[in-house]
Amino acid sequence: MNSLPENLQAAGLEDHPLPGFLPMPRAGFVAQCTGLYYHPDTTVMAARIRPEHLNPLGIAHGGFLATLADTAFGRTLRLRSGTDQPPATINLSMDYLAPARMGAWIEAHVQVHRVGRMLYHASLDLLDGERLVARAKATFIGNTASLHGGARKT
Repeated sequence: MNSLPENLQAAGLEDHPLPGFLPMPRAGFVAQCTGLYYHPDTTVMAARIRPEHLNPLGIAHGGFLATLADTAFGRTLRLRSGTDQPPATINLSMDYLAPARMGAWIEAHVQVHRVGRMLYHASLDLLDGERLVARAKATFIGNTASLHGGARKT
């Protein structure tokens, strides 16, 4: 049985990840986002652009690409800091440079610039093969009790 939506099948597009990539666990907000994948041996995340990711112009919606970026940052920084909980995004800046079309395999490659005691800084490239689709930079606050419902200091 083919699990692709009919319009993706009709376009002759496959939603299969590249070798080594696994479907992103579906929890929280990311559970609403189809087509997200991660590579368990690297920090690379990716998405197959599907019909539900498109904006009215027929290209990937900037919000979806920002979700891919933010999720890739969180996963990479969680792995890098050695904690079970991801840090929280303080600032995320995106520069959209080229359209991502339906069926494209978009990879998020994160560069960690600094992991401090509380703040983390990173940037990433979203790539369609060798073509740069978007760049992002972000600042995060490390895992603290207040981020996860712990007591607030007043």
